[in-house]
Amino acid sequence: MTKKIAIVGSGKLSEKFLKGIKQADSIIGVDRGAAWLLSHNIIPHVAVGDFDSVTKKEFQLIEKKVQQVIKQPPYPKYETDMELAVQHALKQNPNQVAIYGATGTRIDHMLGSLYLLEQFLKTSIDARIVDETNEIILVSGRRTLKKVKGYRYVSVLPFTKSAIVTLRGFLYEVDSLTTHQGQTVGISNEIPGIEATIEVHEGIVWVIQSKD
Repeated sequence: MTKKIAIVGSGKLSEKFLKGIKQADSIIGVDRGAAWLLSHNIIPHVAVGDFDSVTKKEFQLIEKKVQQVIKQPPYPKYETDMELAVQHALKQNPNQVAIYGATGTRIDHMLGSLYLLEQFLKTSIDARIVDETNEIILVSGRRTLKKVKGYRYVSVLPFTKSAIVTLRGFLYEVDSLTTHQGQTVGISNEIPGIEATIEVHEGIVWVIQSKD
């Protein structure tokens, strides 16, 4: 069993991610993400995508350096490169998955990647999307949240049409609060201590730890 997987996408990437990526047991480079990894002297275990975001020279280097390259035709295509990477990660049955480069200028791709977290939730895999100012997870049931250093805010928003949540250890605590899609009641809460507890009695919620 692979304990921890890092998926590195084609969105906005930062050298701040390198430490976390290197700690993974398996690294998946997604399209341009694979080229970015190689440019930072990290050889991914797998490269996935149609590779329409890399140059011919970059793709030749990917083929030369990466042991397993899963190339998909750009058309017809019914999954994003990120979804193909998620499907590959699920086959490895990991304990944890960190996804980098899932956010950026393409809001459509970003939203698609955010919804892909549900595939991990269904199989009880701890998965998160990480960028320079946010860490995003999906939660159902009960979960203890560790405060991420430097991240002031925690927002809890319904992923499903509605959700019923109890928050303990937050600046604003609630008991069995029903929230609906289209409401903003869960935005900009805080964890004053080192951890807090969220219990989702019904539905699924986004939990977003963020900083300005």
